[in-house]
Amino acid sequence: MADNEQSIIEERNILRLNNAESNKLTRECLTTALMQLMKEKPIDKITVTELVKRSGVSRTAFYRNYSTKEDILNNIREELTKITIEFLSKPELKENSYLWFKECFKIVQENADVIRPILEANLSLADIFKNQSILDSLFPSDDRMARYRNRAVAAAFQRVLCIWLEEGMIEPVEKMAAFCNDTFKENPVMK
Repeated sequence: MADNEQSIIEERNILRLNNAESNKLTRECLTTALMQLMKEKPIDKITVTELVKRSGVSRTAFYRNYSTKEDILNNIREELTKITIEFLSKPELKENSYLWFKECFKIVQENADVIRPILEANLSLADIFKNQSILDSLFPSDDRMARYRNRAVAAAFQRVLCIWLEEGMIEPVEKMAAFCNDTFKENPVMK
């Protein structure tokens, strides 16, 4: 079989995606297009028409997957939350607060292109994590005061992450991790 014939068959196989695969591809295209558009203007100025045009999907496909463009942001936040909690729940990170902070900064650095437009849409990192303290997820407690402490430390830490990102991530990850480790070391959870 010639390379050209193989190429045509592969292209046709794209058209034979099942509904789940097709919806996944549509969501990826819409997410990419929204992130591109958010670099150009605020989310409230982006229309669904612009979004579908940039993504290359139909309006019907958009509404089959989402009700609003903000739903796309919710999916991004859910995915970031899942990745973050999964990664930060590693036992070796729970035992070493410096490494835990270092990995948090690395996650933000590696996902800066996704997080930055969300922050520019006036959503905070707390919004990205759906107002759920990462510390509550990693270190659940029945003690109300421990949960308050976790949330206070998480809010302060999220603010440090935001400022670091907004100011261009000039300081190295290791320096920021050391700073946070020293600053928040009094939290019993981080010991």
